[in-house]
Amino acid sequence: MRLLGVELTRFRSRRAIVLMLVGAALITAFIAGTTLWDTRPVSDADRAAAEKIAAREAAQPWVQEELARCEERPGRYGGPGMTAEDCRAMIVPTAEQFLWRQTLDLDEAQRGAGAALAVFLAAIMVVAGTTFAGADWASGSMSNQLLFEPRRSRVWLAKAGALFLAATAVAGVLLVAFWTLLYLAAESRGISTGATVQESIRWMSARGALLAGLGGLVGYALTMLLRHTVGTLGLLFAYVAAGEAIVAALPVAGIGRWSLANNMMGWLHNGFEYWDSSIGCPGGGFDCDQSALLSLGESVTYLGPIMLLVVLLSALSFRRRDIP
Repeated sequence: MRLLGVELTRFRSRRAIVLMLVGAALITAFIAGTTLWDTRPVSDADRAAAEKIAAREAAQPWVQEELARCEERPGRYGGPGMTAEDCRAMIVPTAEQFLWRQTLDLDEAQRGAGAALAVFLAAIMVVAGTTFAGADWASGSMSNQLLFEPRRSRVWLAKAGALFLAATAVAGVLLVAFWTLLYLAAESRGISTGATVQESIRWMSARGALLAGLGGLVGYALTMLLRHTVGTLGLLFAYVAAGEAIVAALPVAGIGRWSLANNMMGWLHNGFEYWDSSIGCPGGGFDCDQSALLSLGESVTYLGPIMLLVVLLSALSFRRRDIP
């Protein structure tokens, strides 16, 4: 326990990691602020501006000409039953057409901004994990640490435990803050959020925090294996970028099942329906369903073995390889 406390202190003392966590908090605030701004209620000033725009557009010569033609022969524009009065409603711009703004919907937000934030936090924690481990190798302090605690397994586990706990806690706090802010804003606007949606958001936040913690653990474990921060980041980037490109390019039916992005969404959303162009259409029809459902269990069977393999290889390597 003492060793775990030491590693937690070392984690929060890394200036680069502190900057990453501050950046994560700022990005969380930015995403929340953008979501609230884009869904803000229409104000009197917004309505007045929209009315001016509508009046200016309605005065355009082409609008008046089109309106005159429609009023002369309304049946040609709207079919039988179309009247001259209907022409004005159909052709002349109104203020409402310039006031469209999406209403704040927490169910929609968890599929958009909420999922994006969870993935971003996981990526930040991966980088934090590589930085946390890489600093010890770059400075050469790993050998000094083993002088005080020669049992390598305990050192590896203490570092891994500190990184996992810190990454999970930070991501959890930021996700809770994000959803609390959106929930309070929705309540203040008179928008109710059903119990089912609230429960779904709570579970998604928990899975998002766990994903961030495990992502940080993978970054740490891979860096302990490679002993080089830049090498770890390069390998991870190649896996993500090249992996997604290969999945998109291979002409194999159902290849979307092996996409990292799809499996992350499947984990966060307790199942994810995605479009897969590799699913064939019998007879070459254009109206066939090319969507596929990725369950939570399938996502776990994709992400779990990869994480477990990296962690095991890292722990075994640290026990057996020489420390410079």
